[in-house]
Amino acid sequence: MKKKYGKNLIFEDFIHDREVKMYHCDADDPAHSDYTLNVQVFTLDNLPFSPLTGDQQHIFFDYAKAGTDAVKITGIEGYFYNAVTKRYEVTDHTFVVGKLLNDKVNEEVATQQMKEAVEKVIAELSKRIPMPAHFKHPKILTDVQRAEKLITDRNVKITSLSKATGISTYTLYNYRKNPASLRKASHATVDCLVTKYFETYFSRNEIERFRMMLISIVGAYLKEAEGNPIAYDPAHALYTMCQKGDWHRLAKMEELWRASYSVEKSL
Repeated sequence: MKKKYGKNLIFEDFIHDREVKMYHCDADDPAHSDYTLNVQVFTLDNLPFSPLTGDQQHIFFDYAKAGTDAVKITGIEGYFYNAVTKRYEVTDHTFVVGKLLNDKVNEEVATQQMKEAVEKVIAELSKRIPMPAHFKHPKILTDVQRAEKLITDRNVKITSLSKATGISTYTLYNYRKNPASLRKASHATVDCLVTKYFETYFSRNEIERFRMMLISIVGAYLKEAEGNPIAYDPAHALYTMCQKGDWHRLAKMEELWRASYSVEKSL
């Protein structure tokens, strides 16, 4: 019967805010040792698989440059394939994995050699990702542009808009004739029009589905991030907003998500 060999954690800490783990695994031959290294990957990193295409066609991470004479980078642990976007994505449990080449050193030497490799791995991960020539940035409207879109939409009746916003028909007609004048409008006026913009172009049912999706995802994240205020607090603020059902703010978030997703699909 084949013997099962253990995997012992010999080092765990945060280096440059990344979780780093080192393991000593029992080898078949007692005279040899098996040391492995795990370095956490961040979402905005120079990823070992492309965040833009979701495949292996454009690999920005250079495995050779990330390794050292003592440590070879062997791959990635924690692949997550998003069935909706059809892309590989990074999660909190994605790590670059390295292996110590010399299997006859002691644990102290192995740890030091792997720490030196960590710096090179992080340097490679932190390199700026080269954007493809055809890359498009998502087009996000400003509040004034949202107001302009609403006021120039001929399907929107000025009389109805006036009743909904409290802005006189005379003022609204002038904005329709000269949309650029909205840039000098008061914050209160633009805010009223933006509120009506979201009510006109976004379905409350869609926003409700978006809200429930966020509650589900963020709720699960909060359970993992408990005890880590840096990760927990902003997520909790989002969770609270979703619970309160501030649908205008959620509509603005969904608009941003739509624009980003549209660009991502075009790549």
